Amino acid sequence: MGRISSLKIDEVRGAVNIVHYISQFVNLKKAGQNYKGLCPFHTEKTPSFMVSPSKQIFHCFGCGKGGNVLTFIMEYEKLPFIDAIRRAAEFAGISIPEAEFKRDEKEQTYFQKLYEINEIACSYFEEHLSKAMHKAQLDYFKNRGLSEKTIKKFRLGYAPEANNKLVDFLKKKGVELTEAEKLGLIARSYSNGKYFDKFRHRVMFPFQNLSGRIIGFGGRKLKEEQQPKYLNSPESPIYKKGSTLYGLYQAIQSIRENGFVVIVEGYFDLLRLVENRLYNVVASSGTALTDIQARLILRYTSHAVLLYDGDDAGRKAALRNAYILENNGLNASVALLPADEDPDSFVRKNGIKALDPYLKSQLTPVEFELNTFAEENPHPSMEAKNRLIQELLEKLVEIKDPLKIGLYLPLISERLSMTEELLVEQFRRLQRRRKRFAKRTEPEPEENESVTPVRLRQGQYQAEAGVIYLLLNGDQQIRNYLMEKLSYDLFENPHFILLYEAIMNELEETGSVNEEVVLEQFQEDLEIQSIISELALTEFQDQAKFARDCIFQLKKWRLEKQAEEINAMIRSEVESGEAVVHYSIELTRIRKQIHQLVKQHREGSEIS
Repeated sequence: MGRISSLKIDEVRGAVNIVHYISQFVNLKKAGQNYKGLCPFHTEKTPSFMVSPSKQIFHCFGCGKGGNVLTFIMEYEKLPFIDAIRRAAEFAGISIPEAEFKRDEKEQTYFQKLYEINEIACSYFEEHLSKAMHKAQLDYFKNRGLSEKTIKKFRLGYAPEANNKLVDFLKKKGVELTEAEKLGLIARSYSNGKYFDKFRHRVMFPFQNLSGRIIGFGGRKLKEEQQPKYLNSPESPIYKKGSTLYGLYQAIQSIRENGFVVIVEGYFDLLRLVENRLYNVVASSGTALTDIQARLILRYTSHAVLLYDGDDAGRKAALRNAYILENNGLNASVALLPADEDPDSFVRKNGIKALDPYLKSQLTPVEFELNTFAEENPHPSMEAKNRLIQELLEKLVEIKDPLKIGLYLPLISERLSMTEELLVEQFRRLQRRRKRFAKRTEPEPEENESVTPVRLRQGQYQAEAGVIYLLLNGDQQIRNYLMEKLSYDLFENPHFILLYEAIMNELEETGSVNEEVVLEQFQEDLEIQSIISELALTEFQDQAKFARDCIFQLKKWRLEKQAEEINAMIRSEVESGEAVVHYSIELTRIRKQIHQLVKQHREGSEIS
């Protein structure tokens, strides 16, 4: 595909005033140094869409969309990058002759290489599904009611029953097998050291990130004796299982248009609904939702409906995940199916219209739990009531929305015949206990010193975002400090890893960091454009302290993660006394490192 030269891109971007361009579509009003309006990418009543004329960027603090004028054109007008440049050039009165096009000769980064390997594997699985000799596997999907259109849309495939077909195919494509092994596509035999295919005789479900790139795979067994039923890719530099949702890439536009998302458990539950034109659906893939996944959903909608299996396990999973969503600022509802049904089987038997009453008769997690308790305890004892109240209050303490808590407490009071005053008193007692615990476990701010943004917005994501922002915008002293302290293993978010890699490459090549040169590499990555726009509109009063806090949090989380892994090893090796002793010594060493790290941070000394 042709590309316009970087000089011409810079000329076009520099000639278009972002405020003037976006004003064609959004009613912008002056708000300090910036302009504010209602976001064109999601429905809102209070403006959260900001446009900065000085930085020539936009960012919505509601849905997370952001970037420069080219990003806006790509998102709002649904144009590819090349056409977005042409549209901006037309607006600015700049002509772009065909001679400006040239091949993209930029070398792949390490992460682009991994994406390419997964893309090669995905095409291989798709190709095998379409072969006449594998008609039975294609019929497997068709017998489940899936059309060719849905099969192609989700890039479903088949991994043939062979030991090294994929290995040979990757070799022919010039793929480094050690990298394919990291992605979980192949593995090395312990007996002879040769590579073999990990996915064999399985129908394949590719996992895609928000840009549509293949980050991993799920393979379902086709023989009863195969184990496990589902074989998934391991975590890799480009795939974190707790940070992605199956089908989200395809569902984003529909989620925005409908104002809510339907969350199901399995791949076929999702594909069945999509086949029947319910497109605003994602799948949790049978695991508990994570806070990261909940916040990912919140970028596109604040309302989620959990449509899980109607059996006891499905009801419990729906309730658990509903509270996770509520704790992260979403309005979660549970839709109950009959006990012997899942979304796939229900729609196959009854049709999509029969699902409407279930989607409309949604229950909040508290209502759901109260109803379940009433069904199971028609004449509850005082002890049972007290136990349920304690469980509900423990969950409500995690919810950050006071208005929601104000609605839930009277409901609990009414349904369980408990005076509201007593409930409020007990709830406040739990809140105070939680705050005291938090104070004991978090480092105290230094005396007479304001709390920095990283304290107010705790989290791996914020700390990683902070160091990237400072590497791009901090003064030389702060950059030197960060470059000395940072390493790849401190990052978990794939987008920040990409940015960190680009910054390091720029430093190695030129000895300095040019923000425009670094960001130019990600013109077409809408997720990274959104991240950068948010960071650019963030202000920090004390950058030196902010840098130190970010490094502290990243190092502390890395050590805590190591401690969790060792604890898991201790539990798995409980029958081996020698192994337990070894891991316990290692765990003590890491805990000492954490203690020393916290001590140094409190004292204000540099973190080594």
